Amino acid sequence: MSEQRNKERRDGERIPVQVARDYDFPRASVFSMFTDPKKAATFWGPEGAVVLVFELDPRPGGAIRIIDRHGDGTVATTAGTITDIVVPDRLVFRTATTLGKETPPFEALQAVTFEEPGPGRTRVAASVKVLAAGAFPGGVESLEGGFLGGWGQTLDRLQRELR
Repeated sequence: MSEQRNKERRDGERIPVQVARDYDFPRASVFSMFTDPKKAATFWGPEGAVVLVFELDPRPGGAIRIIDRHGDGTVATTAGTITDIVVPDRLVFRTATTLGKETPPFEALQAVTFEEPGPGRTRVAASVKVLAAGAFPGGVESLEGGFLGGWGQTLDRLQRELR
């Protein structure tokens, strides 16, 4: 398990949030968990979240749309575009997410990579760069913390689903 909170480089550019987990499953199987909407809906999101809609067109320019209800009842609507996909190496998407009905969305560029550190093993690493904080309480730093926790919990839920 590894997680890295954002920091600023000397030039002021923020370093993306990074979360990684290792799995005792073949890379192609783990990659398909992310690109098959029915499979992804079983583990996506933070603990306590329920996916109501998960749509994904896994090709460059394809759409991604997720609606989920968090444990506190908040409904999050995420919509975006796949910017890059290389089977079974990486999936990159740009998204805008709205919490509730009236808030301006926050935007992020998210990349998930799939490495094979050994036979039958996969390292999944998620990297998130916040592009705009919208009206997220606490701004960019709070949003980065949310992505750090959310991706960590998503990858933990994936571990349980793979069993």
